[in-house]
Amino acid sequence: MAVLYLLQQNTVLRKSGKRLLFCRQRERKTTTHLRQDDVLIDLPIDDVQHVMLFGNIQITTQAMHTLLFNGVETAIYSLSGKLIGQLTPPGGRNIELRIRQFDAYKDTGYRLNFARMILKYKFLATHDFLLDYNHNHPGCFSLDELAAFRQAADRIDAVSDSAQLLGHEGSVSALYFKLLGRMLPAPWKFTKRTRRPPQDAANAVLSFGYTVLASELQSLLDGAGFDPYLGFYHEIVYGRPALALDIMEPFRHALIDRLMVRLFSLGILTNSDFSPPPQGGIYLSESGKRKYFEQYEKLMGTYRGETSMDPNSNKYRRLLQEEIGRLARALMDEKAYVPSRLNKEPE
Repeated sequence: MAVLYLLQQNTVLRKSGKRLLFCRQRERKTTTHLRQDDVLIDLPIDDVQHVMLFGNIQITTQAMHTLLFNGVETAIYSLSGKLIGQLTPPGGRNIELRIRQFDAYKDTGYRLNFARMILKYKFLATHDFLLDYNHNHPGCFSLDELAAFRQAADRIDAVSDSAQLLGHEGSVSALYFKLLGRMLPAPWKFTKRTRRPPQDAANAVLSFGYTVLASELQSLLDGAGFDPYLGFYHEIVYGRPALALDIMEPFRHALIDRLMVRLFSLGILTNSDFSPPPQGGIYLSESGKRKYFEQYEKLMGTYRGETSMDPNSNKYRRLLQEEIGRLARALMDEKAYVPSRLNKEPE
C-alpha cells in the first residue's frame, strides 16, 4: 500500500467511485465535466495507506468521507512542511491498550526506564551509523569519537532522574552534531542544529524528514489503538504527538540523517531545490520535496499487510510496524519496553 504525497499547488483531491483523483484546478470552470488531461494521479482507494497534502491543495468532502471510511489518515502541511493537522479515522477499539498506556504513564519508574531504553538505543544506532560511514570514509572519525556513543549508552543505566537524562542526551547530541558536519561534501555545511526556521539546507532536510516520519508513526499508533499524544519520554505539550516522537528517537539519525547525507553526497539536491521564504530561514522547494520523497520511498519500502508478499515491505516501514507492536506487547504483558537495535539499513 502506498503513501500518497501531494505537492503540486492549485490542485484538488477528488473521489470518483472507489478511486482517488488528484487533479489540476482551472481558474474558470467552463464545464462541470472533468477533463482527462486535468487528472494527475488516479489510484484505487484500496492502494492508499496514508495521504500527505502540502500547501494550497484542496480536498473535496466526498474524498474526505472516502478516506476516513477506508481508515486512511490524511496529514495536512504548510508549503514549508509544518504539520497543520490531521484527518484521523475513528480511534482504535483497543481500549485495554490505552488503559495500560495511561497506567504506565502514571508510573514514574516506568517512564524513567522507558526513557533510558529509548536513549540507549538511540546512542547505539548513532554509533552504528557513524561506524558505517567511517568504514566507507576511513579517518573521518577517531576511535575515541566513535567509542563515546557506546560509552554514553553504557552509562545511561546509572542515570537516576529525568533532569540528568536530559543533560546526558544534550551532551551526546552536541558531540553528534559536531561530527555530522564532516559527512557533508563541499559546499554544503552543517555547524549546528537549527529549527523554526532552519537556517541552512541540511537543517531544512532534517526538519522536513523528522516531521514526515513523526506523522507516519502517529498514524501507526492511532491504528494500533494508542493515544499518540501521551508519551513516556517527551513531555506533554498541547498538539504534540509525544509517543510518536518517543518511538522516533532511535530512528532519527539512522534513518533521516542517513538519508540527508545521501541526498547531498550523491548530488541529488542542488541549490535550486531550496527556497528562502519572506519570514526567514530556508526550506525545501517543491522540486526538493519531490526528490526527497523519491529517495525516502526507496529507503522506507511499503507497509506489510497480513498476507503481503511485497519484498519492499522488508524495509524501514516494516520495522516501524514491528516497533509499534513491540511496545503494545510490552504494555499488555506489563514488561519493560526494549527498542529494536538498528544495526544497519534493512535490505
